[in-house]
Amino acid sequence: MPLINWKPEFDLGVAAMDAEHKQLIDAMNHVHELEQAKSPKSAVDAALKNLVDLTVKHFADEERHMEAIGFPEFERHRFIHKDMLKRIGEHYEVFQQGDGSLSREFYNFLTNWLSAHICHIDRKYSTHPAPTA
Repeated sequence: MPLINWKPEFDLGVAAMDAEHKQLIDAMNHVHELEQAKSPKSAVDAALKNLVDLTVKHFADEERHMEAIGFPEFERHRFIHKDMLKRIGEHYEVFQQGDGSLSREFYNFLTNWLSAHICHIDRKYSTHPAPTA
């Protein structure tokens, strides 16, 4: 069973960002599936690293998009990204030091973060008009 499914309310109408959000959901679900199947720690670790790498790339892409459209809350959004990356890193560290299992807290963090971030934080830039030439 997937950890999280794509929902219509996640659709921002910004094709590139929607596609990346879907990739993040797929990566989250992959981590969850491997861990639930009691896969080797190395397999879960590789999937977690992929999730972290995709998140870093997505945030960079999203920040470039916000700059391009002149989004006025860009700096605040970038700060939120930095905090999220810090928190993901902390969860990853706990995993690496542990026995290969992930806590419910980690999965709650992922699902809450994704839902809240897309539906409330990202929604703001999705409705910001692009500059006219």
